[in-house]
Amino acid sequence: MRDRGVLFRVGGGLCALLLVGTALFDVRQSAASGSGQQEKLLLIAPAGPGGGWDTLAREMQNGLREEDLRFNVEVRNAEGAGGTIGLAQTAGREGQANVLTMTGLGMVGAVETTGSLYTMEDSTPIAQLASEYLAVVVPADSPYETLDDLAGDWRERSGTLPVAGGSMGGVDQIFAAQVARSMDIAPGEINYLPYSGGGEVLTSLLSGTSEVGFGTLGDFSDQVDEGGPLRALAVSSPERMDGVDVPTLAEQGYDVEMSNWRGVIAPPGLTGEEADRLEGLVRELLASDAWADTLERNRWTDTFQSREEFEEFLDAEVAVTQETVEELGL
Repeated sequence: MRDRGVLFRVGGGLCALLLVGTALFDVRQSAASGSGQQEKLLLIAPAGPGGGWDTLAREMQNGLREEDLRFNVEVRNAEGAGGTIGLAQTAGREGQANVLTMTGLGMVGAVETTGSLYTMEDSTPIAQLASEYLAVVVPADSPYETLDDLAGDWRERSGTLPVAGGSMGGVDQIFAAQVARSMDIAPGEINYLPYSGGGEVLTSLLSGTSEVGFGTLGDFSDQVDEGGPLRALAVSSPERMDGVDVPTLAEQGYDVEMSNWRGVIAPPGLTGEEADRLEGLVRELLASDAWADTLERNRWTDTFQSREEFEEFLDAEVAVTQETVEELGL
């Protein structure tokens, strides 16, 4: 028994030495890095795997690692309620300065339509990262050749013309409402058919269930190429996009400029210094070769906004969204 006791003591001592050694190694590694590469960073994707916010989070995770900015980066999905489940989890982490949550116009809209207990004010805006512009599309054999063609018919059939897009209260419906308003059509009169994704919208258009589609250009980019089953009437960018031979809404006389922007927020209760550190990390990532590749592969447009700019932008987006949602009667 004495021998066993000695063995246990020796074994326990060795384990303790190993643990201390490991801890010292971690401390040395963290100190050697000098810029916190070993610090854990949690990225919350407020959607299921494969969605836009999940893609953004995983692109950030890969980029941070590739550029040696952070090694310990975890992506956690918080699916549901248009992103407001993720917003609630963010709000519940008050004061935690190692969390970034993906956000966008869809979350802003969901706050207004889902009865969320939390709003964008229950977070710390950090930065806008990138945007996807939206498109108005029709089947290739549609009689609508221009937005004017669509506007004239839509005004006559405002309550019956079937138009398709993503979920109720989401980015696509808000976009459809803004386009309708620019055509002197009351958003509340739109015969809107909601679908879960671009694939279902495409099926709806090709089957004749709907006659017009609204969504991000990326949802339809493969279908609007020459000879494809769809034709794009307009995009919502402020200027014509490189490599995209589609006129903007504005150049056709319709005062609509809108993007499905993506940004990051942090929990509430951070100090200015903590928020600045997170913004600085994002800036480093966005200046990297890895991020340039991310933008190109995903067909995203760089629309970076600093913390201060992003906060002002969010306030404006919330106001416009509240007005639109009220007009839609949601």
